[in-house]
Amino acid sequence: MASFKKSKQNQIIYLCLGILLTAVGIYSNYENIMKGEFPDTIMLLAAGINQLLLAYISPHIFPKDERAKEIIGKSMTLNYFVLFVSILVLFLATGSLGLLTLDATQVLMLLFCIMAIAIPGTMVIYSKII
Repeated sequence: MASFKKSKQNQIIYLCLGILLTAVGIYSNYENIMKGEFPDTIMLLAAGINQLLLAYISPHIFPKDERAKEIIGKSMTLNYFVLFVSILVLFLATGSLGLLTLDATQVLMLLFCIMAIAIPGTMVIYSKII
């Protein structure tokens, strides 16, 4: 009963933060995206999406049982490959193929955003499967 109350409390906190950060991220990135420029505050939007995904997944991972451990373990394994594929795609797009022109800070921002969304995103997928 205590773990259900704790997961419900975490879910409300994640949901409120997620809505706030997503709204601020959309507001602050809208102008740069419409101009076709790289948004400097894209990490706010990624953090907001991260919090919304964690709000959805919190009832599944906060009761520390075998199912939660399996969800976390499998998602971390998949995220290992997501990180390497995203690094490969960014390397090819910015270097060899020359499709994008990004500086190092922008590449790091994109990697952060990919990982911030991919970790809870894969947990959501595995919570549906397991």
